[in-house]
Amino acid sequence: MSRHFHTSALAAARRRIPRDIKLKPPILPTINNISVKENHPLWQFFHDKKFIREPAEVTATGRPWSVQELRRKSWEDLHNLWYVCLKERNKLEREIYIFRQQSDNPASQEFLNLNDSMHTTMWRIKQVITERERALENAKEEFKKSGDQYLQEFRERYLQEESVETDEWYDRLERLQQAIFGIPDILESDFEVDYRFVQGVKYMGQLKFDKFAEQVGRQDLAPIRDVAELFTLFEESASAEGVAEACAKIEEYRENELVIPASKEIQVVQGFVQEKMEQDNEPLEQVSEEEK
Repeated sequence: MSRHFHTSALAAARRRIPRDIKLKPPILPTINNISVKENHPLWQFFHDKKFIREPAEVTATGRPWSVQELRRKSWEDLHNLWYVCLKERNKLEREIYIFRQQSDNPASQEFLNLNDSMHTTMWRIKQVITERERALENAKEEFKKSGDQYLQEFRERYLQEESVETDEWYDRLERLQQAIFGIPDILESDFEVDYRFVQGVKYMGQLKFDKFAEQVGRQDLAPIRDVAELFTLFEESASAEGVAEACAKIEEYRENELVIPASKEIQVVQGFVQEKMEQDNEPLEQVSEEEK
């Protein structure tokens, strides 16, 4: 059986290499002949871009965060602290691994101590978050039993208060609509309206109208007819000026003699929310186009 290899490699192999040509050894990759970008993401695993730190550089001068200290932190603070510990542990784990690869050079105790301290803090952060999740679930269950009574009591306090156009009351209203009805401060583009959100819109809108309608002389609009009118009140500020502006819009809206049925409330409010977000984004888009 004959074989035919017609390749340039085979032809080159048949040529004799002159004796006076000396082959140089291959250049082994080292840190001196490898260039790495300053913003390379893998630098996140190095401390100040050092291959490995001296034990004195990682000596733990502090201690792990206590559970009591972490309970006073906000969600954002806990989130940031978690990732600070995670990034530091990534650096330590790489350095500890290097030590362990050298049988005659065990991992330095300083590295292990700092790693344990970071791990303890992260474990306690999880504990605090778990406590908050359980408290939230318990609060939701309790609200199912006495939620209506709480909203009624809040309404009575709000209507009886002489001055509610203060930062304190604005904060209370904001916390109420977020905690009870799940209405966030900032709506994302993919936000979906649900029954709970609509109930919050109706409660907050009616609350503002009942508080300021007489003051702005618009009792003639009572009763508020549908969710469209309540949303108009909801999106305006909780002030006499805000309710006056909303009432003017409601008066214009009623010229259409259109009333939104209960079966269409979620769909209609979803449309209002989407339209509101598009309006809020228009100035940003115009600015970006002008810059171009």
